[in-house]
Amino acid sequence: MRSISAVLLSLACLVNAHGYVPQIKIGNTYIPGWDVSKDPYANPAPVRVVRRTPNDSGFISNPTSQDITCSIGNSNLPAQPITATVAAGQTVTFLWNTWPLGHYGPMINYMARCSGSCSSFKGNTGTPWFKISQETYANGEWASDKFAKNNHSWTVTIPPKIAAGDYLLRHETIALHGASNPGGAQFYPVCVQLTVTGGGSLNPSGLAFPGAYSATDKGILFNPYQGDAANQAYVAPGGPVTSGLF
Repeated sequence: MRSISAVLLSLACLVNAHGYVPQIKIGNTYIPGWDVSKDPYANPAPVRVVRRTPNDSGFISNPTSQDITCSIGNSNLPAQPITATVAAGQTVTFLWNTWPLGHYGPMINYMARCSGSCSSFKGNTGTPWFKISQETYANGEWASDKFAKNNHSWTVTIPPKIAAGDYLLRHETIALHGASNPGGAQFYPVCVQLTVTGGGSLNPSGLAFPGAYSATDKGILFNPYQGDAANQAYVAPGGPVTSGLF
C-alpha cells in the first residue's frame, strides 16, 4: 500500500513542469538543443541537431504511437539538415531544463544507424534501433532521481566499437509515478542527430520504435511504491543492452 507521503509526493509531481532538452554537450563543447519555450516561435525556425517538437514539453502516454520514436509529432518532424560530430567512445550529455524528484523511472539510451541522411530518417520503420545503456534502480534510488539531483543532466557514452556513420541517439526517461494503472506511464524520448567518427565495425540493430514497447510490459505497467525489493527487481522495457558494444 502506498503511504500518504508517497501519494502526496506523486500528486505534487503531477503539477511540476515537464522537461525538455535545450542544450547538449559533446566533450567540452556546448550545442543548442531544442528550446520549447523559444525555438517554436522563431522565424525562421532554428536548425538544431536535437529533433524539434511543437511548443509542447509534455509526455507520450501510448508506447505504440508514432511519437514514441523520438518525440511528440515525430511522424511530422521537419528535416534537420545538420548533425553533431562525436567520436566513438566519447560522451554526449543531455542538459534538460528541469526534472522533478519523484518522477521515478529508468534512464535508457538507444541508437539507430540513419538510412541515408539523418535529416530524412525518422527511425519509425523496420528494426534499426539497439540499446546502448540503461540505469534503473540501485542503492535505494531511481535513476531519474539521480538525474534530477545532477542538475537535470545525463551523460551517455557512444559505444566505441560501432561503425562510423550517421546515427540517431535516442535518450529517454520513463516516469512511473502513475504507472500502476494501464496507460499511466509517461514517456519522454529525445533524439539527437550525430555523425560518429572512428569506432569499429559493428552495425547492430534489431529493435523497432514503435514496436519495442507495449503497455503491459513489466517495466511499463509497474508500481514504484511497492518497496525496495520490488524496485530492485525492476526490469526496464526494450530488452537488455546490446552486447559487445564496449
